[in-house]
Amino acid sequence: MRIYHLVIRRLGDERGIALPMALLALLILSTLVIAFALLATSEPLVATNQKMVAQARAVAESGLEKAIWALNNPTDPNGLSAMPGASPYDGSTDIAILNSSGTQIGVARVTVTQGTNTNERNVVSVGWVPTNPGKAHQKIQATVSKFLFKVSPPPAALTVAGEISAGGNVNINSRTDVSCGNKDGTWSAGATTTGGSATIYGADAGANWNVANQSASGMGPAITDTRLNVPTTAFDPYILKNADMNTLKAYAMKNGTYFTGAAVQGLTFNSGRQLPNGIIFIDTVSGNNIDYNADGTPCAGCTSTSDFASVDIHGGFAADPSGIFSGMIVVAGSLAIDGNVTMHGMVYTVNDLTYVGTGNGEIDGAVFSQNVRDVSSTTIDTNAGGNAQINYNCNFASNPGGQLPQGFSVVPGTYKEVSGS
Repeated sequence: MRIYHLVIRRLGDERGIALPMALLALLILSTLVIAFALLATSEPLVATNQKMVAQARAVAESGLEKAIWALNNPTDPNGLSAMPGASPYDGSTDIAILNSSGTQIGVARVTVTQGTNTNERNVVSVGWVPTNPGKAHQKIQATVSKFLFKVSPPPAALTVAGEISAGGNVNINSRTDVSCGNKDGTWSAGATTTGGSATIYGADAGANWNVANQSASGMGPAITDTRLNVPTTAFDPYILKNADMNTLKAYAMKNGTYFTGAAVQGLTFNSGRQLPNGIIFIDTVSGNNIDYNADGTPCAGCTSTSDFASVDIHGGFAADPSGIFSGMIVVAGSLAIDGNVTMHGMVYTVNDLTYVGTGNGEIDGAVFSQNVRDVSSTTIDTNAGGNAQINYNCNFASNPGGQLPQGFSVVPGTYKEVSGS
């Protein structure tokens, strides 16, 4: 029994526990110190790598911005002419990127190539830090574009990828402005007929050409009044493609002048519902761009005409105190203009256009009717005693009412960082 009590007493004795506890604490602390020492060695390296990756991305972005600047300044010694691919924008030359104090951060290699359309360029910029090859690099690519009619002004005061019927007291005149070259009075994919006292003038020096004097191809004299039977392919450089449409939509959305949904079918603008100056985009019901065959014929899977917008514009629709609308009206469908309407800018309809003028209204700029589905004539007419005038104005057509940027800018949705670069 005595031995039992002795064992129990010794087991409950806490004397001598301090040493092993101290050794255990020392072991834990040593482990932590070693771990922190390793982190202190690797963390600066990780932070440096992250910094260099961020710098490489900034260098690549600077390369993209430099390419956009060069495209917008083609006459500058460091600019880029209309034909892409010249050094240093062919991807073969290191372009030094400096910070505000003049210290080089890295270098960019930039490649600029022709885009799908005449007004587009594809830009690929690779940023290296600190040199090429360096410790970090990033790649950025984007498509940049310029407003189509700044690059390719409309070929006529009235361009219709269909037939034209002009009657009443109508005057279509391309002699009013030749600042971007001599233009025809009208273009039509089919016939152009005139009635009443309607007149059509191209920027030629001769008398008004009669329709019968035109060649069957419609591409006869250098400049003429009524150019008819124009081949479908000749319209293509002047047709707004999906990228153009998306860019115009973005501007309209930003300015609160974008319309879509069921309301665009039967949408009317007049003195009770006015439009401000700017880019007006009346989209399809669905908000999707209209798909169509190259020759405009209906096709399986193409956008149904039930999705098209149908818009009416009457006198007094301009919110500007002058009563003149300045800008561009794009309709993903058909547009009817009826009344004493005065505009400075561009009218573009994806389908059909009807213009019946009253009073002394006129459109100064250009009008384009794509006639993607409608095979009926685009009608320009007047009521008794009224007028309907379309006067070619290069500035109003290529810079509608001064509302659009005139240089290259990134096409919405095309900017991307290329993974794995």
